[in-house]
Amino acid sequence: MMVRYRHAIAVSIILLIPLLGGAVDATTTFLETHYYLFPLGPAACGPDAVAQVARVQSYSMILYDNGSVEAFRGDSPVDAPADLLDDRHLLIVDRDRFLLRSAGDGFTFTVRPAESGYELVIDTERALPIQAVLDSVLVSLTSFGLLGDELNLDMQAYAKDNLKGPQPPSGVPIESTLYGLKVSRDWHDYAARVGLTLVALRVEVVAELEPGASLDTRFAAWIIESGAGLEKLALPIEQLVVLARSAGVSYIRAPYRPSVP
Repeated sequence: MMVRYRHAIAVSIILLIPLLGGAVDATTTFLETHYYLFPLGPAACGPDAVAQVARVQSYSMILYDNGSVEAFRGDSPVDAPADLLDDRHLLIVDRDRFLLRSAGDGFTFTVRPAESGYELVIDTERALPIQAVLDSVLVSLTSFGLLGDELNLDMQAYAKDNLKGPQPPSGVPIESTLYGLKVSRDWHDYAARVGLTLVALRVEVVAELEPGASLDTRFAAWIIESGAGLEKLALPIEQLVVLARSAGVSYIRAPYRPSVP
């Protein structure tokens, strides 16, 4: 189940501590039974600037660029990038996009690509005051130079124990597991559990096309295989719903996997 609350507040880069005083009136506590999504809009800086700060702060880093990948834990190279995916402080750069994860006292937060810029995910281990958590998170994001002058909070709360997962919006022709990936609290953990294939911050999908239709050219860069009314893509995760809603697409699903007799 998803619960939504709306709040709009101006962010002062200098005065972050009093930022949220009185702003959240629908609830005052992050619950350990839920995780929370907030839109951040466009990031105020790019992956290179974020990576520079991450190095100084000894983050683990996985850097993808045109088919090559490098991984580091602090200053030490790591041969297997997947070994870093559970680290508490992690930066993943996928060309011009990034995912930044960090941990505080009793919570984890993640900044990751969204349809319109970036979004913030907050996942708490116990019930915690919203204001205290967001104050801490926003100070951290400011140290990376990620925040602009205004932040509109449109908080969406998702239950962690929802076995069916959140369902796709009405009229969006997408497999439920793929939509579940898009809104999951941890993309890589979710993909591993449901059997989706991720490459960096992209997921392998198949777009089934309507008869005689062709895929919108804005998705051409992500195509890895074509044929018989199907397009296989390594698609940025935040573009899943955008692809499903695009002209000529009848359905988006995960690639079929051969079954073992």
